[in-house]
Amino acid sequence: MIKVGDIVFMRRKGGVMNNQPKTDRLGLVIKEYKEKGAIPQYHVRFDQEDPKWYYQHDLHRIKWGERNKND
Repeated sequence: MIKVGDIVFMRRKGGVMNNQPKTDRLGLVIKEYKEKGAIPQYHVRFDQEDPKWYYQHDLHRIKWGERNKND
């Protein structure tokens, strides 16, 4: 579950690497918007860009101890 203050990656959409995280940009979750019966949305700032709203399923939360499979 994603919370305010978490560090996240974007998830890829479509293709062979569907739902794999894009590890080239880190984002910080600033705000959370939940409405009953709807998918949670998060206000995320990537790099030095302006923050944008993303759905929960478009983000991948970084977990402690998580490693790249190529290491």
